[in-house]
Amino acid sequence: MPNSYRLYRCTPHHGQPRYRYFADMSKIAPTLLRPQLHHIRLSRRRLHAPLCWSQRNMSLRTPILASLEIADAAQMRDEAFYKARPQSCWYHDGSSWLEALPSRLINTNLRLNNTLRLISWNIDFSTPFAEERMSAALEHLEDLILSAGADVPVVVYLQEMENADLELIRESRWIQDRFILTEMNARNWQASYGTTMLIDRRLAVESVFRVPWYSGYGRDGLFLDIALKAPEAEPVSGAGAGSKVLRLCNTHLESLAADPPVRPAQMGVAGKYLREPNVAAALFAGDLNAIESFDRILHTENGLSDAYLELGGKEDSDDGYTWGYQSPHTRFACCRMDKILFRGSIKPIKFARIGIDVKVTEDKRKEVRDAGQAEWVTDHYGVMGDFEIGQGGELGLNEAQENLFLWI
Repeated sequence: MPNSYRLYRCTPHHGQPRYRYFADMSKIAPTLLRPQLHHIRLSRRRLHAPLCWSQRNMSLRTPILASLEIADAAQMRDEAFYKARPQSCWYHDGSSWLEALPSRLINTNLRLNNTLRLISWNIDFSTPFAEERMSAALEHLEDLILSAGADVPVVVYLQEMENADLELIRESRWIQDRFILTEMNARNWQASYGTTMLIDRRLAVESVFRVPWYSGYGRDGLFLDIALKAPEAEPVSGAGAGSKVLRLCNTHLESLAADPPVRPAQMGVAGKYLREPNVAAALFAGDLNAIESFDRILHTENGLSDAYLELGGKEDSDDGYTWGYQSPHTRFACCRMDKILFRGSIKPIKFARIGIDVKVTEDKRKEVRDAGQAEWVTDHYGVMGDFEIGQGGELGLNEAQENLFLWI
C-alpha cells in the first residue's frame, strides 16, 4: 500500500467501526466534509489518521455529520527523528551549575547499602499557582529523601516540568548538595513541558539520552545509565570493557485514549532499550496514563514486572490508585496511572504512594481557595520504591564528588 494512503475509520450509529484506505480526504464525500472542517482537529499521523462519520449521512446532499470525531493520533516523522539523543547532565560545584560529560569511575573504596530508592511524581503543569505548588512538592520530596537513610542513594523522576519548575529545582540548596540534574532548561523537550531526573551524585553516571516516542504530545523516554561494579570475582578490565549498567527511564506516556492506541508502541520502543545486552537491570517509571484495559498487560508484553503487583498489590484497589482523588475532573474514574516497572538483576523490597493530601503551604491556601483552585500540589499521587541490586553487580560509585565528571 502506498505510504501516501491513510487509514480512516467510518463508524455507523449502531455498528462496529469499519476501516477503509483513501489517498486523501477529497475521496470522502468532499461536499459533505468541507462545511464541517472547522469542527475537525486533523490528525498528523501519516498512516493511521482515524476519521469517524455516520454512514446515514454520506449523501452528498446532506451536509450534516451526525457523529464526526477525530483522534489526536501520534505524529509519524522520519526514522532519524526517533533515534536516541545523547545529552549531558549538570553538577553543582558550590557556586554554580556546570555542564558535564558523564564519567565512569569503577574503582572505589566507598561502600553504600546496595539498595536504591526511586521516587516518581507528576506535578500538573496546567493548574495555577505553579510556584506555590512546586515549592511544596520539593519540601515533600526532601522529607522522603532524608527518610531513606544516609547510605541509600536516591533517584527522582519528575513529569510535567516547566522552565519555572526547573528554576526552583536549581535553586534548592539540598538539591545542589546531593544531586546531579539532567536538565537546566527545556531545550531537550519536544513540548513546553517535559521530564527530568535528579540522580544521587554518589552514583557513577555513564550516559544520559532521550528517545522520542511516536506521540501527538511530544512525549519521550529519558534514559540514564548507572555503572554497575562487577562482583569481586569478575573485575572489570578497561574503561567499560564488558561492563553492565542499571538503566533508568523516566517517561510520561501518551494521554487519554487514541484510536489506534499509542501507548503500546511507546512501551514497545522503551522495552527494546531496557533489554539491551549491557543492561543488567532496569527501572522504568513515570506517569504511564494506564487508563484502558490493555494498559494492564503492557509491562508483561515487554518483559517487565510491576513493583506494586510483585509486592502484593491488586488491580482495582483503592490502595493502588494514583489519580482521581485529587483531580477536579470527576468525569474520569480513579485509576493507577503511575507505576514503577523493573527487570533484570533487581528486586523491589518496598513500595508506597507519596504526595497524598500534600497541599500548598498554609499561608498560601486561602489565596488558592479564593481563586477557586484546589489546594493540593498536584492531581497525581507519586510512587516510591526501594530496590535491591541483585547478582548483576554492585552500584558503581564515584571516588570523590570533585571527580564526578570530566568537565567540558
